[in-house]
Amino acid sequence: MALLTTGLIENTPVGGVRPTSTFTVKITNDDTIAATIQIEGFFVTGTTKTLYVSELFVMAPGEVAERIYFAQFDEFDFQFITSSDAIEISAWGKDAAGNLVAAHRLVPAELDPIGPSGITGATGATGATGATGATGATGATGTTGATGATGATGATGATIPTAVNLIYVANNTSNNVSVVDGSINSVIATVPVGSAPFGVGVNPTTNRIYVANNGTNNVSVIDGGTNSVIATVPVGSTPFEVGVNPVTNRIYVTNVSGSVSVIDGVTNTVVATVTLGTSPRDVGVNPTTNRIYVANPNINNVSVIDGGTNSIIATVTVGVNPVGVGVDPLRNGIYVSNQGSANVSVIDGPSNSVIATVPVGSLPQLVGINPTTNRIYVANNGTNNVSVIDGGTNSVIATVPVGSAPVGVGVDFLTNEIYVSNQNSNNVSVISGLSNAVIATVTVGTSPRGVGVNP
Repeated sequence: MALLTTGLIENTPVGGVRPTSTFTVKITNDDTIAATIQIEGFFVTGTTKTLYVSELFVMAPGEVAERIYFAQFDEFDFQFITSSDAIEISAWGKDAAGNLVAAHRLVPAELDPIGPSGITGATGATGATGATGATGATGATGTTGATGATGATGATGATIPTAVNLIYVANNTSNNVSVVDGSINSVIATVPVGSAPFGVGVNPTTNRIYVANNGTNNVSVIDGGTNSVIATVPVGSTPFEVGVNPVTNRIYVTNVSGSVSVIDGVTNTVVATVTLGTSPRDVGVNPTTNRIYVANPNINNVSVIDGGTNSIIATVTVGVNPVGVGVDPLRNGIYVSNQGSANVSVIDGPSNSVIATVPVGSLPQLVGINPTTNRIYVANNGTNNVSVIDGGTNSVIATVPVGSAPVGVGVDFLTNEIYVSNQNSNNVSVISGLSNAVIATVTVGTSPRGVGVNP
């Protein structure tokens, strides 16, 4: 993992005009596997540093991406966190006419690593001052040339990216999905789906939402642009949860009958079925490594599936009755909630081994993760609260009371807000990741379960 920064870039106006109007970042994934990139941009006012860009995305091997950000500030800087050291990043500023600002151009070697500073070395001896050269004669002023024709107007600079900020809640008894607008915390649409919907998965790249219908053995595919079902995909018996890989456009559905259905997001058809031999529950996906993690509550372990071969490559023993899985693609950590032992098993992705166990509340259900803040959120169904885990220390740092019988957790990493479905009170608690307090409660359908977020 690499942590890099541009350092503070001074952009004070010259003659009333700032040198840089927009700031372009170019990223190349030179690795042989997918990589996760997090970009954060800050502007400085006096002694205050304010975050104004926060973006997390996955790049396929060999992929090249470019981002253009608003930069009309006196001082600003950008920071980059990558899951691979083989990511090349360069950046440059452009003026309002679209011309390159040479002083604000950074090649990969000029980005600074983020980390502690080493001990300052001793100051070397001061060298001798050279002799001052003679001043040359001032040349005559030439005649003023004719004014040239006005050049074409440059392209309009990009604005700060706008978030989608929509939350999808599966209502198990009312057989529909509530669409919540995160900017106003209210339901803006209700989409009828199959019988007894439970799990929800979102592909932000294609703007498609996938809902597992427990009672009709299929998956409803919702177009996020129209909030309508555009396809229904038959899967195994009693589908429960949904995981999505936005890089490969594959959707993974756990079936209580003992398998995982793999759906191709282009054709909306099942292209593979992975047999588990037990009744799985939740599923989590790491798009960077293309690994899929399935919780098996009856045998107290997690199956690790290789998304390239659709085969099980490892089995990891966890706590009692595991039901929820959350994945941090930046740090390759997997968090599994164990309903029977009231704790969370932390799995190290490279070694497929449990490296920590974190006690939480009673009957923990689903897990949500904010990789930007390295916080993990666990819905405790038996104690009507959410445990907030610090991923750096693997310890609970806050417990947030929510509604009755919380089940699902969705996280918007751009707004740093967490959405928790409360099964018995038919609503969603909105938690601020900054204050670890409920800031809104949104009434949805009957018996809400799974929560998906398109940030």
